[in-house]
Amino acid sequence: MKFITKALLAAAPVALSFSSPAVAQDDAVAMQQLTKAFTAEPLTAEQQDRLPAAEQVVGKIFPPGTYMKMMNETMQPMMDAIMAQVGAMPIGDIVRVTGLPEDEVAAMGEGTLAEVMAILDPVHEERQRLITSTTMDWMAQLMDQMEPSFRAGLSRAYAVRFEETELRELSAFFSTPTGGHYAAESMLIMMDPQVMSTMTEMLPAMMDSMPQMMADVQQKMESLPKARKSEDLSDAERARLAELLGVPAEEL
Repeated sequence: MKFITKALLAAAPVALSFSSPAVAQDDAVAMQQLTKAFTAEPLTAEQQDRLPAAEQVVGKIFPPGTYMKMMNETMQPMMDAIMAQVGAMPIGDIVRVTGLPEDEVAAMGEGTLAEVMAILDPVHEERQRLITSTTMDWMAQLMDQMEPSFRAGLSRAYAVRFEETELRELSAFFSTPTGGHYAAESMLIMMDPQVMSTMTEMLPAMMDSMPQMMADVQQKMESLPKARKSEDLSDAERARLAELLGVPAEEL
């Protein structure tokens, strides 16, 4: 248990960093910057004229209900497969990414996450299924609500990237049996199990490369000054930090 405890403690700062008020404010700023970066230029008059033709094309490749179908038919099975594969991984491979010393990771043996969780939480699999299914249901509802806006944005993108004649040719092709079949499947095919299975196959390789990636990041950060501790701050900085965190300054 001490190894698991150490791993959890090593990962705790990351989890806490997403829950503090200071990070929440940073997230708001980051979201504003992201929104600004992806703010589209208004359509030109010529592109605006092409918009009806673009909407016809998009209506065939992304008909209403596409997101709901995608979530129900592909995302849920994909998440189930990913969670099953993660459960089958040795616990040492998982906690290695937290930076736990390699000798302590090696001492953990070859027990899998599923075997560990079966002891710590006998209903872990059922709990995980409930979490995943409920999350997928909520995401499906949210994506279904967002779908009209996405479709409108996709139509504008087609109006920008394709000429009028190209849009007419696409619409004509999508009106054929083969074209209509392709249009209806084009957005879903990227989530097909045949495609997504390659992603789950990549998971062990990604986990294996994570320690080296983190070491590479650490090496490149060595030229930067160390993060300051509470005792390194001025009184004004301590007061501001306490205000941001919502705690008394003496508790920092």
